[in-house]
Amino acid sequence: MPDRNIHGSTRGPRLLLGAKSILAALAAFAACSTGLTASATTGTPAGTAPASASPQLFPKSIFDHSVRSQPVAANSAMLVANLVLADLVKQSHTIYKQVGVNQKPIFTVPANQPLVPVSVARGCHNNFLSSAGTAIPIPPGAYNSNSSDNDLIVSQPSTGRDWELWRATQTNGQWSACWGGGMNTLTSSGVFPYPFGESASGISYLATTTTEADVASGQINHAIAMQIETCNGYTAPADRTDCGSHPGSPSEGTWFRMPASTPMPAGLTPFARMVFRALQQYGAVVLDRAGAVMIQGENSADWAFEGHTGTDPITAASAGKPEYQVLNGIPWSHLQVILPPAASG
Repeated sequence: MPDRNIHGSTRGPRLLLGAKSILAALAAFAACSTGLTASATTGTPAGTAPASASPQLFPKSIFDHSVRSQPVAANSAMLVANLVLADLVKQSHTIYKQVGVNQKPIFTVPANQPLVPVSVARGCHNNFLSSAGTAIPIPPGAYNSNSSDNDLIVSQPSTGRDWELWRATQTNGQWSACWGGGMNTLTSSGVFPYPFGESASGISYLATTTTEADVASGQINHAIAMQIETCNGYTAPADRTDCGSHPGSPSEGTWFRMPASTPMPAGLTPFARMVFRALQQYGAVVLDRAGAVMIQGENSADWAFEGHTGTDPITAASAGKPEYQVLNGIPWSHLQVILPPAASG
């Protein structure tokens, strides 16, 4: 469902950082933060070893493959111009005027995490329980995004399960949600079957959110979830929408890419450098509407919740910039709209 606040986590062949891999991953992040250039073939920061070989959460995801060679859509120039004009120059939240970063909690749990009952929130439809189930392994102390969406994600890599909930709240120890869905990440393309999932487009946030583990590794190896203020219907890979009719505006499901010929600007934060490289290699996909143009990142509180100490990687890579300035300097007007890749497998 739409992430309507202007502040928001997830994984493709993404990294799950445990005690054995965290030091190596942080070393990779530190090297990336010094401004080392990316390898032309792998995207791994030069001079560092790839981060630990963690399992792919979405081995069949369409969001984990390079889109450098995808054809440019015929209406690309119009859609990009309207995105920049309507959703950046004129967007309603005047503090932004550039792309910000939302935060969303992701809880990675073991196979033996106890299940807890999840009921349907008052005034909401119970159809989503056929996808999500009535019991989900939400860990004790879990929290939602503390936004109008109150969303949360639970990932269980050992079983290949993903639960994404919209308007999830806990009252007197009992969890409820208004909508959402569950999927098998081992067989999914990264898109929930209609009409399930947390996003209004049906595209999985777990498959497209920039996580703390991504940033700790020094690279984002998947397409990035994006939210925009004005949208027009939906297009593949989205399978539904909450957009109105705004001809000329991008649809939910629109896939953007930064051309490989666009040089990386000087002065970007370490986080923005990783985003820029990912935009060139994997692109960004519109999942939802929001109060401003945003990309999706993991909740910074997740780092401490998982038992890590010190500053979380996303905050560290933001170089002291707030969420509405951390991506300053990325030339969004250079974006292209591309035709989406076909689902693999």
